[in-house]
Amino acid sequence: MPAKGGTGGVLIWRLALEQSSRDGKRLRRAKLQTLNSKLQIRTLPRYGKVLTQRAPRRVLRNAGTPHYSPAIVKTLLLTLLILTTACFAQQGAADFKALEKKASDGDAEAQIALGLAYDVGRGVEQDRRKAVEWFQKAAAQGAAEAQFNLGTMYARGTGVEKNETKAFAWFEKAAEQGSVDAQFNLANMYKEGRGTEKNLSRAITWYDRAGIHGMTRAQYNLGLMYAAGEGVPANSVKAYAWLSLAAADGDPAAKKLADFIWSKTTTEAQKETLKKVAADLATKIKK
Repeated sequence: MPAKGGTGGVLIWRLALEQSSRDGKRLRRAKLQTLNSKLQIRTLPRYGKVLTQRAPRRVLRNAGTPHYSPAIVKTLLLTLLILTTACFAQQGAADFKALEKKASDGDAEAQIALGLAYDVGRGVEQDRRKAVEWFQKAAAQGAAEAQFNLGTMYARGTGVEKNETKAFAWFEKAAEQGSVDAQFNLANMYKEGRGTEKNLSRAITWYDRAGIHGMTRAQYNLGLMYAAGEGVPANSVKAYAWLSLAAADGDPAAKKLADFIWSKTTTEAQKETLKKVAADLATKIKK
């Protein structure tokens, strides 16, 4: 019988040798099927769908109160100020003109707000091609929200021809500036080989960055990859730490898998290790 693997000797079964990438895929699939069977569920969920809701939007976090970056707050307030009053015909027309002038003068936040207006048809007739144009102007100035928005539009083919390579490139620019949603999308694209070559190591890197910034879905995906040894050596302690964070934020699948790892930890010393590593990781989360 293969020896149990992972720190603490729990959860993961190793094969003696993986002779090819096909063998590796078969092994990871077998490990996930083993987890599914042990947890008595049909399939462990994965969060691999690219986020496509346009920014500014609230980033998913573990903290109790909603947190917004100052840039998103400023842009959101500007958008709400202009577009809410735009519901009133006469005043709305004047406000939209003022926003349009500000955007034309090169204000990146106004350009994002104007792009959002055209994107959803608020205060103006919906025109997603124009939304793309205004997002591109703001993105060229380095605005992460606009770069993320362009990535979502290329990913779905909204206002532009669908192009996952361009979507990846825009998500990468936004991710490098700290956009948590872009980091999560970049990880998903690396993991699935969409818009770029498949690279599980890079996927782990970007899930880690998003997870450290409190994104529950990234934390869960990391936990699952550590549990199954997908892209990283199988490590049930790290799996438990990431899953505990996601579970604390209300993810039911994360809680079920974290509880399973805990139930298979037989000694008090091993349980203390699980608790310590999970607690140490929790202190690193940036809120």
